Amino acid sequence: MPAHRVKHPLVRRSWAGLFAFFVINSSPVFAAAHGALTWERQADLPDPVGLKGMYAGVSQGWVILAGGSNFPVPRQQGGVKTYAREILVRRAEAPADAPWKRVAPGLPEGLAEGASVTTEHGVVIVGGCDARGPVNTVALLRWDESAGNVQRLPLPALPRALTSVAAAYCRGLLYVAGGDNGAGGTKDFFALNLAAALAGGAAGAWRDLTTWSGPARFGAALAALGPVGRERLFLFGGKIGSSSPAGQANYLADGHVFDPETAQWSTVAAMPRQALLAAVLPLTASTLAVCGGSDGHDLARMAELGERYRLPDGIMIYHADTDRWEHAGQMPLGVAGAATVTLADRWLVIGGEPTPGLRTAQVQAARLVAAKAESSP
Repeated sequence: MPAHRVKHPLVRRSWAGLFAFFVINSSPVFAAAHGALTWERQADLPDPVGLKGMYAGVSQGWVILAGGSNFPVPRQQGGVKTYAREILVRRAEAPADAPWKRVAPGLPEGLAEGASVTTEHGVVIVGGCDARGPVNTVALLRWDESAGNVQRLPLPALPRALTSVAAAYCRGLLYVAGGDNGAGGTKDFFALNLAAALAGGAAGAWRDLTTWSGPARFGAALAALGPVGRERLFLFGGKIGSSSPAGQANYLADGHVFDPETAQWSTVAAMPRQALLAAVLPLTASTLAVCGGSDGHDLARMAELGERYRLPDGIMIYHADTDRWEHAGQMPLGVAGAATVTLADRWLVIGGEPTPGLRTAQVQAARLVAAKAESSP
């Protein structure tokens, strides 16, 4: 088995998905230039089973988490996936052990496994699925300080129902790429002028854009990198959805970049390994961390391994300035389908699944600690 598949021992307490973890620094190369990426345990989610595919972001100084999916009865025992309606909040500057607070009302229905982005207007949640399948729902969640709860404002629905979409916010536009329409991955690429959509009218409608040259996919990583006002959108990985038998070749590592100025795509360096539903952390204006995700290893042995099957915990750093990748250590617990939140001094990686069908309630915080300057001889 390749080295990145050798995991830390799993400490099984219950189906709550609580795991032991270690604080691990990034690789020496990244640390020398930028500092160390370190990890700290935060308060767990209040759902003891854990949740995958939550919507997450920040509004008015509050972290908002919504929805998510899990198996109250383990899938291996015939359990059925359920979808949460709850909305959880916590102040962005709260200490690590500060608990998450449930607020009412929750989402109109149980929903999970879409995309979410933080904007100056609030947290936009996009697509996903409910118990019936993919949805085209788009909405804005924002904190209402006077009421002490979260407002939900409907936005124009996606042109098609899609789950496991990738989304990013860049120069006032909300971009959505790929997604599973229920029959497999797509090459959909849409944009929405968010301010115009909130104001109403024809200018606030979704637009179809030129798509990338690679295969259709779902569960990809999408992020805006570059100087303010000149950002470009980088798309990496995901999985091909097809009717053919699933294999590791269905998992993708390729890279593509979209320039909003020219509305054109070009290819960039592929990731060192495949990654589906990885956690994406924008470390700086020109660097991106892709953490964990599923790479399709040992699919034929998944049933045999059961809970011993572990998803990758490796961290890959992309440098947009040089179009190069590097390995940068491990995250405390390798997961796919975690929600992520960017805060002023750290990034939250929330929930997810460490093995297919098994969720975790863990919340991890990553910090970038500045490197110390070397003293003169």
